[in-house]
Amino acid sequence: MKDKNDFQELTEQRAKESLLREFFLMLMHNKKWWLTPIILIMLLFGALIILGGSSYAPFIYTLF
Repeated sequence: MKDKNDFQELTEQRAKESLLREFFLMLMHNKKWWLTPIILIMLLFGALIILGGSSYAPFIYTLF
């Protein structure tokens, strides 16, 4: 029975963590810091694509 209670406690603790915190902990634990710039660039490109299809497009085109 103690194992089940331990598992429940761990599950409840994990459920409280956010996705970003869990991702950051994964980067720290696995030492995958080289993934950070790749993910940031992909997020920026995604934001650029979304904004490019909206009413902000004329303002974005003047930047480039």
